[in-house]
Amino acid sequence: MWLGATLHGQGRTDVVTLRNGDRITGEVVRLERGRLEFETDDAGTLYLEWDKLATVVTTQLVEVITVDSRRFLGSLGQAGPGSIGVASPDGSVTLQMSEVTYITAIGRSFWTKLDGSVDVGFSYTRSSGVEQFNLNWDSVYRKPASQVRLTASATQTSTSDGSSDDRGALEASYLINPWQRWFIVAMGRLETNESLGLELRSQVGAVVGPTLFNGSHGEMAAGGGMVVNHEQGTDVEATQNLEGLLAFRASYYTYDRPKTNLDVSFQYYPSISNFGRQRLQFDTSVRRELLKDFYVSLNLFDTFDSDPPNPDADRNDVGVVISLGWSY
Repeated sequence: MWLGATLHGQGRTDVVTLRNGDRITGEVVRLERGRLEFETDDAGTLYLEWDKLATVVTTQLVEVITVDSRRFLGSLGQAGPGSIGVASPDGSVTLQMSEVTYITAIGRSFWTKLDGSVDVGFSYTRSSGVEQFNLNWDSVYRKPASQVRLTASATQTSTSDGSSDDRGALEASYLINPWQRWFIVAMGRLETNESLGLELRSQVGAVVGPTLFNGSHGEMAAGGGMVVNHEQGTDVEATQNLEGLLAFRASYYTYDRPKTNLDVSFQYYPSISNFGRQRLQFDTSVRRELLKDFYVSLNLFDTFDSDPPNPDADRNDVGVVISLGWSY
């Protein structure tokens, strides 16, 4: 009953108060990475720095996540300067705004729960006759205490003599937060890499781990799990493998314009069925905003396999890519 009444009353009736006393009426969309996305009728969508706000009041239902990964569901009521009050059927709680790292509105449309980015790069060197095309795509659909993510990447390198070297990956994952600070991820991945003699790797697995840090300027998480895969190497028989998985990811960001994001991820796969084999995947990207929602990106990847499917293939594949992108 309370939930239905709250959703029915949603509209542009939320109010934020700046530290200088100015009040803005609109609708809270999301607080993420230190910026509050706030829709207004007259000024369009505003991006307000969280540490520059004094209070936030909403009539709609929102999910609130704190630095220590506590989660609250309710509307935001009046509280003292630098604080927010979360009102729910179970009671009210007052939080310091410095404790809050994430807010999202509940009951909004599918598209407003979707975030992502896509970037494209192309390079050509006339003297060597080498041209390279790359594409990266990342899209996330968020719900309370869970999210669905789909990522894709592709790099194609061609030379003037007609040879080519391609690599690509497509991954889908489902993340839930069953306990404070902890997450579980189930994932599936398709991958190809001609340099490592891999025609296709189909992989499914799961990872569990803690969120080590979740602040207004960064995030850090680590986990462990297991994966099973089917590998088809170039000119060799297909194999099935069982591997362990140790994963780490970290992000750092500034929200003063121009925005800057640094993202790092690392996966280590020690083989269980083929003892001694080790695989590593390292990815890092630095993004710098050029215009609103448009950015330039520098990406570095390193893929290592101590025992690739084709023994004549390379063991290591390293690349650096500069591209232009758009976030949504």
